[in-house]
Amino acid sequence: LKMLGGAFLAFLALQHEIKPEHAVEPTRMYLAGFAYVFSDPAWVLGITTLFVVVSQMKINLTNAYAGSLAWSNFFARLTHSHPGRVVWLVFNVLIAILLMTLGVFAALEKVLGLYSNIAIAWVGALVADLVINKPLGWSPKSIEFKRAHLYDINPVGLVSMLVAATLAMVAYAGLLGRWAESFSPFIALLTALVVSPLMAWRTRGRYYLARTDLQHWTPGQSVRCSVCDNAFESEDMAHCPAYSAPICSLCCTLESRCHDACKKDSRASEQIAVWIKALLPPALAMRLNFRVAHYMLIATSLVALIATVMGIVYAQEGLLNPNAAGLFLQAPFLKVFALLSMVAAVAAWWIVLGSESRKMAQEESNRHNHLLTLEIEAHRRTDAALQSAKEAAESANQAKTRYVAGMTHELRTPLNSILGYSQILLKSDDAVHPPREALKT
Repeated sequence: LKMLGGAFLAFLALQHEIKPEHAVEPTRMYLAGFAYVFSDPAWVLGITTLFVVVSQMKINLTNAYAGSLAWSNFFARLTHSHPGRVVWLVFNVLIAILLMTLGVFAALEKVLGLYSNIAIAWVGALVADLVINKPLGWSPKSIEFKRAHLYDINPVGLVSMLVAATLAMVAYAGLLGRWAESFSPFIALLTALVVSPLMAWRTRGRYYLARTDLQHWTPGQSVRCSVCDNAFESEDMAHCPAYSAPICSLCCTLESRCHDACKKDSRASEQIAVWIKALLPPALAMRLNFRVAHYMLIATSLVALIATVMGIVYAQEGLLNPNAAGLFLQAPFLKVFALLSMVAAVAAWWIVLGSESRKMAQEESNRHNHLLTLEIEAHRRTDAALQSAKEAAESANQAKTRYVAGMTHELRTPLNSILGYSQILLKSDDAVHPPREALKT
């Protein structure tokens, strides 16, 4: 309804002989629309100003909130750290201010048009999974969103989105004709709706769930996280074998020491290695260097990011100065791009080596922790044996004490009788002298 209302306002703006490039501006559309409601131009201008201010505040607040969510989730997955939503909110607002200050929105129009095809391909893959794959039984009936239960890569969504987005971008570039260029979003949507069920049928839904749920909490049950000690609903909790206790989704995302011990062969590197071994001959698969592949992936991503940013700036300058774009901008931009690409290549290698160093340090730390755990367990067994020996010695000592006490009692009884009888004889006057001396002795 909002899109239809916007299209209607744009139509009214065109009816007022506003140029097409300005008909999509909210101010022009509101002025054209409210001109039919109020006869006084002052009222038209006032209501238009109010609507523009309110709508822009709503849009900016929504974008800032949604952008902070996206930045937070993205970097939490990559860096396993969460500085706080406020940091990403400020970061997102600063980016918006920078874009407005530089005035690159005119050049962003084509980029956003290109990005819309990617977004529609993604939405099409989601719709196909919910509407087609689940009713046919090619994907689980329930929707799982916890990271502890998911693969890093699900070919059903990723491949369908990539195929649909690539085909739509080719059409958007005009390589398939004017009609295909105009209907590139529909091409992205239809392609995703077709490819997603095919991939789900081909993979038989094995990449939806990386493990089964070991805990059977009731829906809505409050479960306390063992890491942050906060209580969450059971739908947001998972059992962590590293802690042997429940853990919330955020703590699971920030945990970098367990290396996904709760699920096997689910990380992106492990999945790619399995697919490469399945596709390539064994001799060739063994020769692949994953360090070089990691480096190429990071370097390509950084160079593509630099090319995108510089392409936007170049397009913006080309729109402002059409005559000077080809003569004075190409050579400087190419030089800057080449220099930044060299820096990106070095930075990519530094990132790869740093990642491997952290991985080796973590493995060494895990090895020492394992040895320390074994030593603690050995000390625990030694202490248990010592306590057992101590208890046995105490038991033997008590038995010896009881034996000596019994023997003493048995010896003391006849001796007391003899001593008492001798005392009686000594006190008797009838005893003769020699026996009395013998009794004294």
